[in-house]
Amino acid sequence: MSCIDVNHLSKSYGSIKAVNDLILSVKKGQVFGFLGPNGAGKSTTIKLLTTLIRPSSGSLTILGIDAISNPLKIRDKIGVVLQQPSY
Repeated sequence: MSCIDVNHLSKSYGSIKAVNDLILSVKKGQVFGFLGPNGAGKSTTIKLLTTLIRPSSGSLTILGIDAISNPLKIRDKIGVVLQQPSY
């Protein structure tokens, strides 16, 4: 069973596609990271995975929970420390 399942996840801001058709599966115990240049969509992807923003399309399941329909359940189970904190 995967802990994180991402299927065709996309996020657009108007005509700008920040994340386009992401497919990802992370199994229990796996370690992964996102690498890429500025503007590649890394921060947007993390915000999608942590339910801080909603995707434009696609599906996201974390620990067997539909993260798009149940973001509060996901937030009870994960933590995130962002590079630039906002107070």
